[in-house]
Amino acid sequence: MNSKNIFSKIAYLYITLPFLIFIIGWTKWFIAVPVSIAIIYTLFRLFQKEDFLWQPNWDSNSIRLFFLIVIIIGTWVYFSGIGGFAFQNDDHRWRNEIFQMLVWYDWPLVKDVTINNLTETRGMIYYIGFWLPSAIIGKIFGMRAGYLFQMLWAILGLTLVYYYVCAYIKKLSVYPLLAMIFFSGLDIVGYYMVNNDLNDLTNNSHIEFWCGFAQYSSMTTQLFWVFNQAIYAWLITCILLAQKDNRQIIFIWSLAMLNSTFPFVGMIPFLLYKIIANDLQYDVPPSKKIVLFFKEICTPENIVAGGAVGIISFIYLIGNISANNVETSTTLSVGFVFLAFFFFLVEAGLYLFVMYPYQQKNALYYLVILVLLICPYINVGSGKDFSMRASIPALFIMYLLFIETFSACFHKKKYIITLGFMLLFLIGSITPLKEFNRTAHETYCMYNFGVDFPVQPVSEEEIIGADNFSGSIQNNFFFEYLAK
Repeated sequence: MNSKNIFSKIAYLYITLPFLIFIIGWTKWFIAVPVSIAIIYTLFRLFQKEDFLWQPNWDSNSIRLFFLIVIIIGTWVYFSGIGGFAFQNDDHRWRNEIFQMLVWYDWPLVKDVTINNLTETRGMIYYIGFWLPSAIIGKIFGMRAGYLFQMLWAILGLTLVYYYVCAYIKKLSVYPLLAMIFFSGLDIVGYYMVNNDLNDLTNNSHIEFWCGFAQYSSMTTQLFWVFNQAIYAWLITCILLAQKDNRQIIFIWSLAMLNSTFPFVGMIPFLLYKIIANDLQYDVPPSKKIVLFFKEICTPENIVAGGAVGIISFIYLIGNISANNVETSTTLSVGFVFLAFFFFLVEAGLYLFVMYPYQQKNALYYLVILVLLICPYINVGSGKDFSMRASIPALFIMYLLFIETFSACFHKKKYIITLGFMLLFLIGSITPLKEFNRTAHETYCMYNFGVDFPVQPVSEEEIIGADNFSGSIQNNFFFEYLAK
């Protein structure tokens, strides 16, 4: 077994563990046992495959630099509020209660709830993957230990993500991490154009939903508000892009469904691109290329393990009430189309325009444009979650293209373009800076006034009674036939 690159192996374990816990903890034994065996077999095959992922020369300098990177990542996670050691944004109230219920109650999690004076039995149906390892720790060692493990689990995940970023640029460096933390669309420009003032620049308000019908979140906003989806979306996107063959690619992608459902959908164009790109690398006649394509895709790892993960995850998640409320925008007036294009221009278009001379032959560049143009027109559930979350893989790849292009401009001494990039980056960085400022201010106030951490969660009824987090177990295939 090739043990040369431990980071890729840890990454495979990291993305697989939540589903393994789910299948063992939530389903009947005669389902859990064969599916677990298929997953463990696939992990073994992933560990066996030749690892082409770049890695640095681990000398004293690179080790010191690595620990500096982990410290910066740890600081980023601390400010996000994960684990409850600093101020937490409003969304944490729901996420904290989901986590606490996963710790307190047996799995699968089922409770009675009264809605409109009628009592019904609902199950928790949500993309709960991130919390499952921490919930195990919470069940064994207590709630506070579970929250601490959430923070450590996030730090590990982000360290793995950033290792893949360094492998992408083939250099262990700090500046791409700082770029990741502060990379954002030009929200302050959009906010000013819509509201015609910048009064909110001096307070702690959240400015990213300036458009009203869509939002593309900065990396820091994703971590501070929807860490449970973002970390797994970033890491699985990285792993998919790093694959040199298709033998386990469907399995890897399928693991995103339970961990980050909307980004799972947003990965599809990039998955297809990678499958085709991997197939085209073989210098064989067209007739043999087709045979080779199906030989690589139709492996036990993809068909059996990937199929089981995908099908079971889908059967579980489709019971979520909000998941059945899917619609495309029907408001295609001239004004709406103009605002949608302006939204794209402010959030991504200006960056992509500057990148064009360096990325015009890169298919990923055009896929990013396509995904970010389409996302605002699709709504799932009662909010705008699809545009905010399905866009995460495309926004992450845009960040990769940004650091790649910026480095190329700088080293080729294209200083005008480099300055243009820096100007866009500095304007965009206002958004994550406001997120950091809110956390710093609110954390200081909470410590000063003796407010407990983490933030007070919502009630159990607000979780089980909310369509976004639950579904009826009556006539529900998962809870009737698969669940314990």
